[in-house]
Amino acid sequence: MSQYKHLLYEKVEDAKTAIITFNRPEARNAMNVAMLTEFYDALKASAEDPSVWCIIVTGAGDKAFCSGGDAKEFLANVEAGKISEIERFNRFNLDVWRFMEKMRKPIIAAVNGFCNIETIQAVDLVVASQNAKFGLPEVSIGVSPGAGITIRMPRFLSKYWAKYLLFTGEWITAEEAYRLGFVNKVVPHEKLREEALNLARKIVKNAPLAVGATKACVNLGGEMPIDEGMEYQLKESILMFHTKDLKEGIKARFYEKREPAFKGE
Repeated sequence: MSQYKHLLYEKVEDAKTAIITFNRPEARNAMNVAMLTEFYDALKASAEDPSVWCIIVTGAGDKAFCSGGDAKEFLANVEAGKISEIERFNRFNLDVWRFMEKMRKPIIAAVNGFCNIETIQAVDLVVASQNAKFGLPEVSIGVSPGAGITIRMPRFLSKYWAKYLLFTGEWITAEEAYRLGFVNKVVPHEKLREEALNLARKIVKNAPLAVGATKACVNLGGEMPIDEGMEYQLKESILMFHTKDLKEGIKARFYEKREPAFKGE
């Protein structure tokens, strides 16, 4: 694994989990081109590593998970007349989110502070510190969000609440985000890492190929017309019957009354 300048990358072996930490706390972990490039690289490395079954994404420091795109970098490009660079950055974001959605490993956001909702739009689960704040402040600086959230958000939240957050730029609490349904769990700030890893450990007890297939059914099958989606999920399910893990799971749970020893095969 290469060393990153704007990220921290670690593996927690007993949880079969990689932790990717945005590491620009002095800039509220704002996403510039360099950090996004490293983030994509770390995600691809995690996807290709057979010892990694789950991924946690978090932010360094206590103030921010990720405040969104780096406004200073945007302004420099605007003043230099390089709007095409901003478009290129947003297209890169779209590619990264899509990669995350298609990756057959679950991604947990452990949100430690201010979080631009755009930066968690493609994760699978969200654990939030009680100190976390969620918002979409783009309109407050004169821009419409350009990295996908206006399309995805009405799909996981009512369009009325999506518009409220998009139109007002208001920051809401972790408890309010939980009530709205895009945070799975709110925990004491000092227990955020522990609780995120506990969730990862619950997931990695299960067969990784089955978890990956299930994620694909929700993310990809859910975008299909219902009849096509039904066929897709059936195909994914039947493929699992060709795996060694399926045999191990049935043998362990129904016949030998023990925890299965899944291997991702």
